[in-house]
Amino acid sequence: MKVERDPIDVHVGNRLRIIRTARRLSLEELGRRIGVTYQQIQKYETGANRVSASTLYRISQVFETTPTFFFEGLEDNRPEEEPAAAREALQSSIALGRIEDQEVRRRLRMLIEALDPGLHREG
Repeated sequence: MKVERDPIDVHVGNRLRIIRTARRLSLEELGRRIGVTYQQIQKYETGANRVSASTLYRISQVFETTPTFFFEGLEDNRPEEEPAAAREALQSSIALGRIEDQEVRRRLRMLIEALDPGLHREG
């Protein structure tokens, strides 16, 4: 008897995999930092195992984000399937956030806005 994976656990796992790979952190390294095996990280990422609140907090500390980051996007009707464009946007946002020079970040955002004529700017 095959047990279905909870769509929320799958969504959290997808978000974990995206941020881990965007930050170029291996399964082994993340596992070491939070005190679990790399196999356990794999199970979290696939939604096979549910991430406990304490583990999710530790993971968020490693990535310098909040635990709510892993739940963003659940409002969508199909949380188990993150579209490629959404995944790419998230990875780009994470990469942009890693750039320490604030002026470089600002200029890159301006470039992105200039390349998208349909982008509506606030203010």
